[in-house]
Amino acid sequence: MSVLVGFIGAGNIVKAILTGIDKGGKFTHDEIAIFDRKEDARENFKSDGYIVYDSIDKLVKNSPIIVVAVTPQAIRSIVPDIKAGITEKTVLLSVVAGISTQWYKENIDEKSKVIRCMPTLTAQEGMGSFAVCKSEDITDEEFKDVENFLSSCGIVEKIPEDLMDEVVPLNGSAPGYFYHMANVVANEGEKMGFDKEVALRLFAQTMKGSAETILNSGMSIETLESKLRLKGGTTIAALDKMDELGFERCIIEGVRACVARSKELGKL
Repeated sequence: MSVLVGFIGAGNIVKAILTGIDKGGKFTHDEIAIFDRKEDARENFKSDGYIVYDSIDKLVKNSPIIVVAVTPQAIRSIVPDIKAGITEKTVLLSVVAGISTQWYKENIDEKSKVIRCMPTLTAQEGMGSFAVCKSEDITDEEFKDVENFLSSCGIVEKIPEDLMDEVVPLNGSAPGYFYHMANVVANEGEKMGFDKEVALRLFAQTMKGSAETILNSGMSIETLESKLRLKGGTTIAALDKMDELGFERCIIEGVRACVARSKELGKL
């Protein structure tokens, strides 16, 4: 098999995507190449059957699709290595927060073909949520190849590039909200006498089912909420208390802070 996709960096988001790709079963390890600056990480991936390169330029030369998966703080340091290996056919799939398609054209090559992507760690369960946008020179076939790869471990939604910072609180950072909420509820359950792991499983399964209901029921989110807002009931008692304490405002301000930070990262 020849390499289809090469990853620069092998941090948490890459491991999540690769785990999801494995579960999807559409791509084999020998179709995926990896470079990481840590030799022990490279050896671990090599032992798992992935193609491993000891330099970025070698990876770029041998992979038609390159996933740029480094931090915004580190992106400039790898530009020379990408330049050394890039060709007119290379597609750069960037998961670097805040870095625009134009940035790649200005710093690597004005003819660079770029697809930006905001991924989620939930890809590791085959339930990723990928928001993508592309530079104008990406062909339909090139975009389809990237979409086919990502959709093997989640959904892919195409959005305008001017919303790539705004999408971060909707997918990229969103798992953190749910994990935090689950921990708060599970801790409260433990105080009430439950085993924390039991409380966590009950709440997590309910969150999972609620998400599936939003996606598959065909009902609006307002309708779903209204079905539980029964006068004098337990759910409305909880929601009214949350609203009284500023729940909605808290979420809105959190979303705005997330967007603001994403914009800041793009200026580093």
